[in-house]
Amino acid sequence: MDRYGLRGFPSFLILDAEGAMLFGKEPYWRPDTPENLDYGIAQVEPLLKLKKRVLEHPEDRVAKAHLTLLMGLLDPGQANFNEMEAATQMEGVPAEVIGRWLRKGVSIKFLEVFGPYRMAFSDRKPKEVVLDLRQKAMDRAHQMVVAGERLDVEDINFRAFWVLAFDGAIHAKNVDSAGECLKVYTETFGAQDRFLKEMREKYLKLSEEKEESSKKVPVSGS
Repeated sequence: MDRYGLRGFPSFLILDAEGAMLFGKEPYWRPDTPENLDYGIAQVEPLLKLKKRVLEHPEDRVAKAHLTLLMGLLDPGQANFNEMEAATQMEGVPAEVIGRWLRKGVSIKFLEVFGPYRMAFSDRKPKEVVLDLRQKAMDRAHQMVVAGERLDVEDINFRAFWVLAFDGAIHAKNVDSAGECLKVYTETFGAQDRFLKEMREKYLKLSEEKEESSKKVPVSGS
């Protein structure tokens, strides 16, 4: 369930030989009749043909870019953001697939760093490994906020994004970004949220440090 991001059972997926998810997570699908099973198979047939095309014709850059986008959209946690971004620039890739990427790209960009951190935390990896991965997730989320990139409020990782973005802003000593993250988080989750007390304390401390720093007048040498 962790590997494929499932939140309930029974869940039914169609996988390829390498274990990549091809169909079933979205929309919810149950192969409980021959018709439903045929429908699921029909959904993955074009993808399997595309994979075969890339395997047999590795020089076909359009097919490879098309496949890169489809597989990334199917399993965002395993997607390489830079590869998918480059794939959108390949002339000949269906516009509909590129459009889906543009809508999902922000989430994938965050998941590229958040996924490894979440997995390391769940697997109880050494503390230094978890902290290093968390720092990378904090930096990415903060950079995205500064760049004006936002996860959709319906995204399953929306809360984690803003918590990490806030901590990234605090680490970077960016009072404005920290204030923006705190505002969005408070408006979304309410003043009684369990994380808000600590977030407010961090923001107040950073604000006071910045204010004290601005009061100091440098002394020029004689």
